[in-house]
Amino acid sequence: MLRLVKIEIYSQMKSKILVIFSIVLLMVGCTTEPDFSFTPEISFDAIQVLTTDAQDILGNRTKKDSVVITVNFQDGDGDLGFSEEDFKALVKKTGDSVKTIDVNIFYAKNGKYIKSNPIEKIGGNLKGFRFKQGTKSGPIEGKIDYSTVFSYANFTQIPGLKGKADTVKFSVQIMDRALNKSNVIETTPIVIFTK
Repeated sequence: MLRLVKIEIYSQMKSKILVIFSIVLLMVGCTTEPDFSFTPEISFDAIQVLTTDAQDILGNRTKKDSVVITVNFQDGDGDLGFSEEDFKALVKKTGDSVKTIDVNIFYAKNGKYIKSNPIEKIGGNLKGFRFKQGTKSGPIEGKIDYSTVFSYANFTQIPGLKGKADTVKFSVQIMDRALNKSNVIETTPIVIFTK
């Protein structure tokens, strides 16, 4: 008799576990796609500075600060990133100076941040790959790492920098293949040229 009770209890527990497992599977299977805007949305995630020794174009040893900016993105139709063909069509449509990731630098002076206009613009293009393969549209989200290098030897190409313990921050905006521009985000301040 005692043995039968044990089997019955085990059977009831097994049924409960099966019911719970079934509910979890239904919940996972019934999740709906997120409802993101077709215009990309970004938010600041992180920024870091990596200092390395390198050779300049004349073969001299110099230090460089690589700044890596990480942003989170969401896009409702997943049309981020440009294949080579996409990018050629974009340049034909908008001109050579187009940037699909627009980055600006601001330097600190007397407690305020002033936008610098570097001789060579920073920013670039989400070129050479698409974030989502195929033609089916749908929501995507993830992270983008953007990096730029500041040479200790050529800091004068960025007006406002002293080349020693400069406090800077950046603004970032991205564009999708439909030419929708995201919101603009700002990074937290960092100090470059510290070595």
